Amino acid sequence: MSKDLTQGAIGPWLYRLTAPMVMGIMAIFLFNLVDTYFVSLLGTQSLAAISFTFPVTMMVMNIAIGLSIATGAVVARAIGQKNHSKAKTSVTSSFYLALFVGLVVGGVGLLTQEWVFRALGADEVLIPLIKDYLSVWYMGSALLIVLIAINASIRATGNTKLPSYIMLLSAAINGVLDPLLIFGLGPFPEMGIQGAAVATVISWLIAFVVILKNLLSLDLVGFRLNQSVRHGWKKLISLGIPAALTNMLGPLANGILVAWVASYGTQAVAAYGVGSRLEPLALIVVMAFTASLPPFVGQNHGAYEFKRIESALMKSMRFILIWQLLVYGALVIFAHPISRLFSDDPDVQTIIRTFIYIVPISYFGMGFSLVCTATINALHKTRISLNINLIRLFAIYIPMAWVGHRYFGLEGIFWGCALGNLTIGILMLLAFKKVRHDEGLKETLLGSPK
Repeated sequence: MSKDLTQGAIGPWLYRLTAPMVMGIMAIFLFNLVDTYFVSLLGTQSLAAISFTFPVTMMVMNIAIGLSIATGAVVARAIGQKNHSKAKTSVTSSFYLALFVGLVVGGVGLLTQEWVFRALGADEVLIPLIKDYLSVWYMGSALLIVLIAINASIRATGNTKLPSYIMLLSAAINGVLDPLLIFGLGPFPEMGIQGAAVATVISWLIAFVVILKNLLSLDLVGFRLNQSVRHGWKKLISLGIPAALTNMLGPLANGILVAWVASYGTQAVAAYGVGSRLEPLALIVVMAFTASLPPFVGQNHGAYEFKRIESALMKSMRFILIWQLLVYGALVIFAHPISRLFSDDPDVQTIIRTFIYIVPISYFGMGFSLVCTATINALHKTRISLNINLIRLFAIYIPMAWVGHRYFGLEGIFWGCALGNLTIGILMLLAFKKVRHDEGLKETLLGSPK
């Protein structure tokens, strides 16, 4: 049953949409943290190996997120226009397109993994460990891409609780299976780092079955590959490719940083890997907004309720500023226990704490950028979002990190990242204020009112 997000007070709607997504997105990133924790018990080399995989696995996930952005945008607009048939066709188109993309990505990943990680700076000791993990992960990547893509269609109806419950279920299954398969507890085989990948793929499969059953019950997906479904691919691709490229830029930038960090040794890579996994957890409320704003924006765009879109974005940015400063305070307070949780190596612990003291202070700036681009994507302007993120990462963030790396070492990289995020946040806030007062820019983004 779809919820009409074009009526009623905006604040309560944002709360009802965002609160469940906090739990769901926390579950997604607990996947990585749980894997990181159990793998860290195998030693620093295993921790470094899984840290090397993070930019690549996130790149695959962001391909899926790009397709989910396109799916959510077209489904939410169709629902805002009260066109259920069009919504169902869009979900079905997304299902088949995601399956095809997933099979291609998994195959390419398997064939190129050794070359990719040598290019990222992995040594001969780490390559076999990386391949043990990623060989299984890539074989299940089609499940991940389909799951993320079609999950967006349920959120587009205004129901963010069910996707969140499914994510929590999947994370719980992964958390239970991880120690059993990594260490071979009870009747389970001892698989080491590969066991973490097997646990993850099993949890994806169960989540996929649950969400597909729900879509069938809502009559939001079919299996006939007819002309309407094939025609839907064109729209999804036109929106999804820029959105996927946008989301791949982040892991690509992170891969560049990993290569620079690798020049400071295995301990630095291990510590940076922990920081990379803490970052999405620290940004969990921001990520929840990026998942809950698109259905709100999409439905109101379909109904030409433009003032509601503007107000929702403003409320979101105000909340993010306050929240992220509170998160930074909490991270600083618990920096020592966090560093001890993930490593027994004093050098690794020191670098983890250094990351925590420097980088998270800037997360509200990244948050401004993420919610603004999520809103632009929901308005079917994914190419504008791509251009913004190209400038954000490769004209601001990476150059500042490079300056830090070149002149101030590892700590300089962290300061460069922080200054890059703060600069981005200020620019996005200024751009938003400009759009609010410029009717020509508003029409470019929103279109002409009915």
